[in-house]
Amino acid sequence: MAQSDSYRKILDALDTDRLLALEQALIRIPSSHFQEHRIADHLGDYMRGLGLEVEMMNVAHPYDPSKPNTRQPIGVLKGTGGGPSLMLNGHMDPGVEMPGWSVDPYGAKFEDGWVWGMGAHDDKGGIAAMVSAVEAIVRSGTRLKGDVLVCPVVAHKLGGAGTRALLARGVRADYCINMEHSAMTIASVMVGMIRGRIKTTAPDLFFRYSDEAKAAYWNPIEQQNEIVRRMGPSLDAPPPDGWLRYRPHPSLPGFPKIMYDAIYKEHYYYPSLTRLTTRECELYFQIRTVPGMTLESVREDLIRLLEGIRKDRPKSFAYELTLPVFEKDGWFQQPCELPREHELVRALAEGHRIATGSEPEIGGGLRIGNVGDGNIAFAAGIPSVQYGPGDIRIYAEWPAPDERVELKDLVAAATAVAYATWRLCG
Repeated sequence: MAQSDSYRKILDALDTDRLLALEQALIRIPSSHFQEHRIADHLGDYMRGLGLEVEMMNVAHPYDPSKPNTRQPIGVLKGTGGGPSLMLNGHMDPGVEMPGWSVDPYGAKFEDGWVWGMGAHDDKGGIAAMVSAVEAIVRSGTRLKGDVLVCPVVAHKLGGAGTRALLARGVRADYCINMEHSAMTIASVMVGMIRGRIKTTAPDLFFRYSDEAKAAYWNPIEQQNEIVRRMGPSLDAPPPDGWLRYRPHPSLPGFPKIMYDAIYKEHYYYPSLTRLTTRECELYFQIRTVPGMTLESVREDLIRLLEGIRKDRPKSFAYELTLPVFEKDGWFQQPCELPREHELVRALAEGHRIATGSEPEIGGGLRIGNVGDGNIAFAAGIPSVQYGPGDIRIYAEWPAPDERVELKDLVAAATAVAYATWRLCG
């Protein structure tokens, strides 16, 4: 059989009705992070029904050992040998769960070509597309040389805990397609993310204070104000010749970017909300990084900025920097970049052309500013891209209620991934 006949047979085996039914079934199963056991079982049974080898992997909570484990399936379509392997990765926990829905978030409504529901494209649509792509290969009778690893993972919203556990287990592949929503663009360049915490501290100071006590006192909230002032506004990239060292990337305009997440402070007269004393204030922030920036370089830049404040206010400025936020690396993800000529990018681009009849957008695409588990695979040495259905531009702001995805995009994503899988592993 000619190669072109082989892949056409795969694409002809893609069943739109089964893809829609799978997407709806996944939406109807609530699966907040570390509550993914039911959807994991459903996907495990589905993949076994296709003839894949399936292992159910227990995953411990990365930060709270008191919480029960959850689980994730690893499905393997075994190859005949001698070909590269491919990991298809998507997360089972949906995005931010919020009020304001006009439809049942777990109803999986299908109307006018749109599927509505929690996780419709973040990331259950991507999972439905990748599983359906492999199903088409199986139904076509095509035998690939390389193994295909189908990995629906847990706890993306906890810094990619499921994918980190997968890699710690020793699961590896030659390539990875992370099925994050990308408006069907091929995100071969991705920002990284570092989340940090700065705690400022002041000595006790009551109403009857001396001049000496006042000279040593700087309100910890005001200390944070000065830190924010020197770091700069959250919607603009710091100038490349400023406090943060980087080289601008043409595919990531407006980055790196600082984002201030939360600030906490206690007071005698208000109910206690945190573990802080009244003398302490904490700022939580994140920096979305561009290729070339590292955890070490950002830490050095932050320390230089903070020590600059201490030089100006030696008697009253006291800080503690934690970077990343947790001892484990859950809130640190490296930026990543694959060249356009990389075989993974080329194979997926060809699949996209076949699926949509149009040229794909390659580069930062519409994943600009977002990270995914593909960043984690890339850091482990697996060439990775992010590609999937769902366009967040349809919402006033993302995350948002009334999440939805077009069925035609689910089909296009499954088609492109089926072709790329055949091309890479065949």
